[in-house]
Amino acid sequence: MSLNNKLISLFPERPEISADKIDDNLAASLFPEGSTRLAHMRRVSEMSTRIARQLKLPAKQADKLITAALFHDVGYSEKLKRTGFHPLDGAVFLAHLGVNEEIVETVLWHSSTIHDITYLPEIKAVYDKLTPRPENSFMLKIVSFSDFRSSPVGEAFSFGQRISELMERYGTESSQVATSKTMLGASQETLREYVDKIRKVHGLKLPWIFCDIDNTLVHPGTLLNETSRQAIHRYMDAGGKFSLVTGKHLISIMNYIKEGGLPGPHSGINGSVIYENDSIKPFGPVLHSVVELEDILMAEGIHYTSYCEDSIWTRCELTEAEIERYKEVAEVLPRKGATPQDLPVFKILTFSPQSNRERCGFVRKLALKNDLGCVRTSKHFLELMPKGHGKHSAAMEIMRRAEWPDLFSIAIGDSENDMQMLGISGYSAAVSNAEPEVAAAADLHLPHCEENGVATLLDALVENAEAQDWQLPEQFLN
Repeated sequence: MSLNNKLISLFPERPEISADKIDDNLAASLFPEGSTRLAHMRRVSEMSTRIARQLKLPAKQADKLITAALFHDVGYSEKLKRTGFHPLDGAVFLAHLGVNEEIVETVLWHSSTIHDITYLPEIKAVYDKLTPRPENSFMLKIVSFSDFRSSPVGEAFSFGQRISELMERYGTESSQVATSKTMLGASQETLREYVDKIRKVHGLKLPWIFCDIDNTLVHPGTLLNETSRQAIHRYMDAGGKFSLVTGKHLISIMNYIKEGGLPGPHSGINGSVIYENDSIKPFGPVLHSVVELEDILMAEGIHYTSYCEDSIWTRCELTEAEIERYKEVAEVLPRKGATPQDLPVFKILTFSPQSNRERCGFVRKLALKNDLGCVRTSKHFLELMPKGHGKHSAAMEIMRRAEWPDLFSIAIGDSENDMQMLGISGYSAAVSNAEPEVAAAADLHLPHCEENGVATLLDALVENAEAQDWQLPEQFLN
């Protein structure tokens, strides 16, 4: 008996919901508007779509994979609840709709199901009557990997971010965390397998590196040293790509670009401008109601600077200490005066030290109230920016323009504004001086920025690629 028929015989009551198409409209109809579960399902589908595209899968195989990814958690819908175990309830629903059995099987067994049913005797008794979990299912591996790399609210996550989120939600000693750690090795192996396949399909040798500057590549305010410069050029000469991605304005780092001989593309203002072909161009959304936001900050005694395409502005009388903070990171000093109304603003930097919890709380609440993003770029700066936009956006756009398979990439950083970039890239790395949450998120742990940690990684990647097919240097892996 086929899998679909077995499920229908065990659960013969037909669902009230019918559908002509198994698509996003059907998935959306099963969840309330604004559902985070639906956002998560869509993110898993997006990740699986990326893999299918970069592996150049045949259309039919890609369609099945993307459908399985989109519907992997459909069993959470209140409209479909039968047993309360979402992989089973989702598979039963799809079986009644006559969906392809490979898709049904993937939903039935996705992610941690094989571990979860050991804690649920009644559910395990049902599974014992069904087709055993396929050991080498292409679809099951990709959907499970994509699930691991997607947050509960639909953001891209690194492996470390996913485990950290589970720890925060359920506790470090929870069964959910234990199961995720058990799954981690298989998920990492899946990534290695598909990154290698993607590399071969596209004829590439080394991944694209997206690297933060301050406290990652160099100590804040210092120039690129010769060790790092030479390592970057060896890496590019060996076939790798290297891009700087910084929270600073690109006009502040032209010395790195020109003197370092770094062709780019590069990105600044947390992904809002891209340097390419010797010119700086805006990218992504801009802030609205800028004057009102500036007024609110000033009324609270919070000094700010507003970032435009080719300049930085403030109406505040910055203190000597605040000016010194700017100089410490080698940022171009702001012009004094009102932000020109004809210039789009990409972010507002506030002087909100990490130690001033009241001020930081106010700025984060202001962002939430105005549906903005809020990210810390140093222990002194907390910034307002368009929601959902960031360094990751520019990194993905740079690779899109170059027609580069984006999973064949490594993002390197140290602070909060690097986190989404770590989540969206194929692999993630952090220097040893990184913030704790960044270190926990990273796949690779590098030496301190002042010990040329980035250069050490680049040289190791080149050495490995010269000796054999590209692989991650074992000495940096968790």
